[in-house]
Amino acid sequence: MICIFEQDFEAMLRQYENSIDDKRQFTALVKDIFPEEAKNINLILMAYNMGIAQDIQKANLLNNTFAFRYVKQLMDDYGISRVNADWIVSVWCTCYGKKVLGKACDISIQKQGEGPAIKDYRTSSAGKSYGDLFEYEKSSKGSGLAVTGFHGDKNQTIIFQNKFGNEPVIEIAGNSFSKSQIEEAILTEGIKYIGVNAFSDCEKLHQVVLPISIEEIENSAFDNCGNLKSVSLPMLLKTIGDAAFKGTGLRTLDIPKSVFWLGDELLANCKSLEHISVPENIGRIPDRMFEGCESLKTVRLHEKLTAIGEKAFFCCSTLDFIVIPDSVQEIGQDAFTGTDDMFIVQCSFGSYAEQYCRKNKLKYQLV
Repeated sequence: MICIFEQDFEAMLRQYENSIDDKRQFTALVKDIFPEEAKNINLILMAYNMGIAQDIQKANLLNNTFAFRYVKQLMDDYGISRVNADWIVSVWCTCYGKKVLGKACDISIQKQGEGPAIKDYRTSSAGKSYGDLFEYEKSSKGSGLAVTGFHGDKNQTIIFQNKFGNEPVIEIAGNSFSKSQIEEAILTEGIKYIGVNAFSDCEKLHQVVLPISIEEIENSAFDNCGNLKSVSLPMLLKTIGDAAFKGTGLRTLDIPKSVFWLGDELLANCKSLEHISVPENIGRIPDRMFEGCESLKTVRLHEKLTAIGEKAFFCCSTLDFIVIPDSVQEIGQDAFTGTDDMFIVQCSFGSYAEQYCRKNKLKYQLV
């Protein structure tokens, strides 16, 4: 019995069949239609980027010989498990080839608990396993390994393994992929730490998939990744370091309630950032957190916030309104300097915010 995801994927292919030859449009559609299916999205797009859709269009028969070469390439080049590689190739062959294009197809979608739908028609000549393409060192964070590099030929999409040999991989080491050509980083469950400058200055990086196990993102981990427009932070994350997402292309960022510490300049110079909500677990907005966020329009501060750091909203030139709760008892120097000419603070009579506005000649409205 075909699952709901496979049905929805087939329906998407039927409705937007013309998008299949437009990589940008197809990628956007998949991400929009399946926003909660990160794993399946990655599998779909990996096979798509290998050219499976175009090859299905050209093929007269979709059989084992046609399909297995994609299974093998996903396993050898990307470290995909046999089960996942078999599933996504059989989904493409069946949903797109057989159902949408009406091609002759001997492939059926893999059923749970059964063997692979696509058989190995030859002995594998693969050399190193995917895990062997990484470089490792002992992690300083605990018992396990830290990834320090990758020497595979196909480094646009890197799937970070959670085990090498008999040892767990728990960390992406500091500076390990800084200034690299990586475009997509997929971290598997079990990895807990992303080191200082781990992915800084990766100009092509546009997608990051983080597992639930991530606990710490260190200083400048994704600093100056201008094409990184969205990231979903895991619900067990505890700390985010200084400038971790500074200069990225993020439009918004949902900070989980599990986070208890944020570093300075966290989202500084994020030119596309438009909206932000500060969760109740964060008692203080760090210094220069939003400095230079020239598209920032909406900020929601909670009723337990106690402090706003210096230059927190410095040069947020489109920010024209903010509500500061009575709980705030500290606002740093130049916190709102360089905001919109019409910028106004909404606050209570006699509050610290009112005093700050009077002292710094800021427009305010009492409520």
